[in-house]
Amino acid sequence: VVQEAKAVIVAGGTMQPVSEFKQQLLYSCSLSTGVIAEFSCGHIIPADHLLAVALTKGPSGVELDFTYQSRDCKAMISEVSRVLSNICMVVPAGLVCFFPSYEYKEKVVKEWCQSGAFQKIDAKKKIFSEPKKAAQVEQTLGDYGKFIKITQSSQDKTSTSHNGAILLCVVGGKMSEGINFSDDLGRCVVVVGLPFPNIQSPELKEYISYLDATLGHKAGQQHCENVCMKAVNQSIGRAIRHINDYSTIVLLDKRYGRTSVQTKLPEWIRSRLQTHTQFGPAFAALRKFFVGRSLRRKDES
Repeated sequence: VVQEAKAVIVAGGTMQPVSEFKQQLLYSCSLSTGVIAEFSCGHIIPADHLLAVALTKGPSGVELDFTYQSRDCKAMISEVSRVLSNICMVVPAGLVCFFPSYEYKEKVVKEWCQSGAFQKIDAKKKIFSEPKKAAQVEQTLGDYGKFIKITQSSQDKTSTSHNGAILLCVVGGKMSEGINFSDDLGRCVVVVGLPFPNIQSPELKEYISYLDATLGHKAGQQHCENVCMKAVNQSIGRAIRHINDYSTIVLLDKRYGRTSVQTKLPEWIRSRLQTHTQFGPAFAALRKFFVGRSLRRKDES
């Protein structure tokens, strides 16, 4: 296609990071960098409609490390519950939390139930969880949306102590692609860890070896990082869906503090990203954001 056409336009909303895309699809056709024009525009929303936070430590000072070797420890799972429990106090309506896999999501929920953390979060925001069966997704989304609508209605606020609901999802799952969490359905999107692909997969092992052999050292590692960040970008892009929408994004892992990771986020998110090494300032920023939105809504009404 590239060789026979006068011009080729490739467009998309979640193409970043694009370095691998250009390397494998364009440079492999012997195209020079001079004939490739790249354009990335900002988002339609005003600058103050989004707050993005990269958080490296939790409320108790525990460093957030969700690498495969560390994420199963009870201290790490407990710290996630503390982060969410605190965030639930300032985020109105719906909060969507993405985990790296179904198995890890279930492990976390089981640990929370045993420790009492599940009940504490559920008392603030009703907890819903992404089902494995595709046939149950629509029902879960419907129940989640209805519950949020009830808690945000001025007539029904006195009938419930909940401040909205929280939906536990999976990166790359049924709810991370094609489903919009606009307006009250997603006032905050939390991503726990970085969802790296399974490097033990025979197919991926072969592909990594091929990339290292043909494109040079660490090309395979870069591929894994790019696959991971494309999945993250698809998940966090579920929130802002129109010009009047507003939301917050919270990325939980010390690795999100790295420049090499942040450069693979979309520019419209990266330009609004705050990196916090302590929970207090991050919490204060979230609270300030939603207090400001609340005051603005009152002025408009």
